[in-house]
Amino acid sequence: MFSDMMRKIVLFALLAISATMVMAQINPKSGFIITNSGDTIRGVIDFRTNETLSRECEFWAEGKTEGKTYKPGDIEGFRFDGNGKYFVTRKLDVDGKPQLFFAEFMVKGKMNLYCVADDSEEHFFFEREDGEMVKFTNNSLAYLSSVQEGENIMQKRKEQYGKVKYLLKDSKTAIEDMNKKGMSKKILSRKGLVNVVRNYHNDVCTDGSTCMVYEYDEKSDKSKFRFKAFTSFAYYSKEAPELLDWTIERNNQGMPSVTYSSSSFEIGVGTEMGIERIIKDGSLELGLAYSPKNRTECNIEFFGGQRRYRMEYEYKGRFVLSLGLVKPFGKGKIIPLVRGGGICVVDMGERETAYTGSQVYETAYLGTTSYSGGYLGAGVQMAVGKHFARLHADLYADLHSMIKWGITAEFVL
Repeated sequence: MFSDMMRKIVLFALLAISATMVMAQINPKSGFIITNSGDTIRGVIDFRTNETLSRECEFWAEGKTEGKTYKPGDIEGFRFDGNGKYFVTRKLDVDGKPQLFFAEFMVKGKMNLYCVADDSEEHFFFEREDGEMVKFTNNSLAYLSSVQEGENIMQKRKEQYGKVKYLLKDSKTAIEDMNKKGMSKKILSRKGLVNVVRNYHNDVCTDGSTCMVYEYDEKSDKSKFRFKAFTSFAYYSKEAPELLDWTIERNNQGMPSVTYSSSSFEIGVGTEMGIERIIKDGSLELGLAYSPKNRTECNIEFFGGQRRYRMEYEYKGRFVLSLGLVKPFGKGKIIPLVRGGGICVVDMGERETAYTGSQVYETAYLGTTSYSGGYLGAGVQMAVGKHFARLHADLYADLHSMIKWGITAEFVL
């Protein structure tokens, strides 16, 4: 009953912390907005996903404590510092009905290239200096409901592909580049399409001038990856009812589930991917921990205390794969953090033995077993140069019968 209650507590806490971690928090980056009269106002912009930025700009002017939300058309555009992302108001046909968007400038020059992110798709707009425009859509084929839908998308893609090549007809190099990328690729990368437009400029700019005023920097979209190593000390509590069968058969009395408790050391490695544009300072973590061979025992009695057994439980080793979120709070050298997610536990063979005195009464064997669950933890993070160290306490619970408390120290590169 205790473990059932603990598992419910963990699952409830995981839901609560998930809601807390995704609450609206700004991800401030320095930049400026461009008003419709052409003036620039410097300040801080909330750096969110490409889809969010195509629909709104949260801006705090320098010296102001209150922010303002701008929609496409309210301002001419906005840009992040450090050769960062650059968005402008444009009326574009994304889904059959022209409307205003903050379109991301991929290239600005004799051939402009814009991008609007919408759901799982990215819509690219090639605009020649004479105003002629063609759309090319990167469709995700992962969520198609039918073969016919896929065929319709590929037919539309083929038509768009031909129109783009026609718009690029003044540049043999750009057309050859598009041909190399080909229709076989499901997704054409941002970098690849920028290269096509760059080749166009190299061919049409014959007077030696620089025709490209702005070019997208792919680093502005890359997530940060970090690697980490960790070690932990864990205390396990696990129910092991494997011997119920023989007690029922031989004694006509079921033995209550046996709960074993033990401690062990773990070592592990992992990686983290920054998701600051979704959750401020948040990271998606993936870890793999290994616990070596371990053994524990306990004493039980039944038949009114007339029969006693010494129960021994042993496993050859244990792997724990974890996937979850890490969320630090605040700024400074030492800051608090919370973490939570799911786990998959793999026990590499188990053995349970019942002794009467020094004699083996019965032994039960299990092969490799696996089960899933969740974890929740809190701790602190300390900056160490460009890296940081963490110390956190965690509670793990699977959907089978395991409860684990642990203290973990990790170093993140």
